[in-house]
Amino acid sequence: MNEFSASFEIDVEHLHALGVVDPNSPKSMDIFASGQLSSNDRLYFSLWGSKLLSTASFEAKKKIFQEGEDVAVAYFIVSGSLLAVKDNQIERLGPGSVLCLAEGLAGLPAPKTVITVTPVQARIIPLHKVDHMVPNLPHAIRQIIRTTVKRTLALNELPKGVL
Repeated sequence: MNEFSASFEIDVEHLHALGVVDPNSPKSMDIFASGQLSSNDRLYFSLWGSKLLSTASFEAKKKIFQEGEDVAVAYFIVSGSLLAVKDNQIERLGPGSVLCLAEGLAGLPAPKTVITVTPVQARIIPLHKVDHMVPNLPHAIRQIIRTTVKRTLALNELPKGVL
């Protein structure tokens, strides 16, 4: 089998060393405002602490997505490690990874089977809510989302009727 490293993972230990252990604590908010965090750290921090997303927990060795299944929710990974498997390719995923958001927005099935390696905490992104919000966004923001989804999925065009 071929194995590929995760393309994105936040160094949670670094955040903890800075004192960021709860996204809503005064100390964490001070660190967020201080400029000590990278843009990726700030994005992770914002999604981790979002009151708009609910939390899901998964035990180790739990299948999150099966390749080819419909995608109704996407997940932002807060902690834990996972494997994404497709054919003979394996990807290691960790904190900061986002599972099936682009596919869900594009109306495409899960591209890989994703399995937890350790216990995982994730934030749930309900795609039906996103689908209702997107048409109300300014045109420029909708175009940015379309372009981002196409780039993420390496598509020239999105399927008819999405985004």
